Amino acid sequence: MPLIGCDVIASLPYLTNGLGRATRGPMQPPTSNPPTKLKIRTYACRASAARVKAGLEKLVETSLAFNESWLLGEFNEGSRISGLNQHGDIIIRHTSRRPKSELTLEYRAGDEALALIIEANFDKILTPKAPRMVTGSRRPVGLAYFLEMLRLNPVKRSLLIADAAIEEAHDLSFSDYKQARAELDFLELVPKLGTLQESLDVRIQKAYQEATVRHPDPKVCLHEGKRVFLRHRFRIFARNKHDILVVHFARLGAGRVLVGWVQERTED
Repeated sequence: MPLIGCDVIASLPYLTNGLGRATRGPMQPPTSNPPTKLKIRTYACRASAARVKAGLEKLVETSLAFNESWLLGEFNEGSRISGLNQHGDIIIRHTSRRPKSELTLEYRAGDEALALIIEANFDKILTPKAPRMVTGSRRPVGLAYFLEMLRLNPVKRSLLIADAAIEEAHDLSFSDYKQARAELDFLELVPKLGTLQESLDVRIQKAYQEATVRHPDPKVCLHEGKRVFLRHRFRIFARNKHDILVVHFARLGAGRVLVGWVQERTED
C-alpha cells in the first residue's frame, strides 16, 4: 500500500484544519499522573543479565509486595512482572554495553512502589542515569510512549488507544513516529469518509479499502470493562519501506476508532 503522508491528509479539506494534518490540538501534559501513565527508570548496571534475572526471581518469590505477581520472560535480557493488583506490567530490560551495562524499568505510575522495591533490591549494582529521549522531545524512545502520547491528547478523543496496545508496543522496535502519526490521523478519519473517498487521491481509496475490510479472526481487547473484537487491520509502512506496523482496531459508535493491538512485520 502506498504511504499516506501529511500532504494526502491535507487533501481532505472538510475534515482537517488546513495545516497538512488531521485536526488535532497541541500536545499538553496532564495536570496529574493517572495510575496507568507510563514511567521509566534507567540505570548503569554493574551486573550480568543472568544475575539480574536470578535476583528478580528471588524477589518475586519471597517479597510480600509481589505476593500476587509473577515473573515472565524466557531470556535473561528481558523480563515482565505481571500481577493481579498491578496497573500494568513492569518491564525490566538488561542491555550489555561497555564499560557498564544498562538496566531499565518501565512501569505504570500506580506501580511506583513496586518499582522502588526493585530498585532497592539492586541498589548496590545500579547507578541512576537519564533515559534515552526522542530527539527534540521530552518523550522517552519507544512505540509505547508514542501511543500513550496520542491517548493523552486532551483535544481529539475519537482515536482511542487500549492498554493492550500500549503493553504490546513495549516489545516492538517500529520507530517511524512521523509516518505512524500521519497514518493514524488518517485512520481516525475513516468513519467520516464513506463514499467521499471515491473522489479522493488513489492512495486514500486504497487505504480506505484496507481499513474497512472485516477480518474473520479478530484479536480481542478490553475497553471500558468490555471485550471488543478488533475486526479491522491497517498496515503502516515506515518510510524505509522495510518496517511495517500492523494496527488491529475496532470502529465504535460516534465515529470513534479503538486501536486495541499492534504487531510488527518486515518486508525484504
